[in-house]
Amino acid sequence: MIRRKKKDKRRVRNAKESIYDGIKFRSNLELFTYKELKKNKINFSYEEHRFNLIEGFNYTPDCWQKGKKKKKTTFVKAQKNIKNTTYLPDFCNLEDNWIIECKGLKTDVFVLKWKLFKKYLKDNNLQYKLYMPSNQSQVVETIKLIKND
Repeated sequence: MIRRKKKDKRRVRNAKESIYDGIKFRSNLELFTYKELKKNKINFSYEEHRFNLIEGFNYTPDCWQKGKKKKKTTFVKAQKNIKNTTYLPDFCNLEDNWIIECKGLKTDVFVLKWKLFKKYLKDNNLQYKLYMPSNQSQVVETIKLIKND
């Protein structure tokens, strides 16, 4: 069994991180998208707009769950303060009403967050067009759709 170090927790699975223009990209697909948006002179921001999907709260009853120690039998009282659940899109232009989420591998956590994000947009009457390219040809198609809009 391969264990990831704590600092690798947010790393995209099977993705190669890179730095370009002083920006750290989590995958080559994100870097490709960045270059294509620049090449086509489309205004955008990269990982700047965070959406708060679920407000944090304090859970007052006791909650017991598996602890972080190596022993599987460790059972500890869970933390009562629950943090916000947020979503940070890869690329967006909120003035032009579009968001791009580059996604190769879709984890169960991502699928749930994506649904929550769509519900957040619907509940707040936000009419953003959402694009989720999974490869370079889909990025090129996304750019064409944005330019033709």
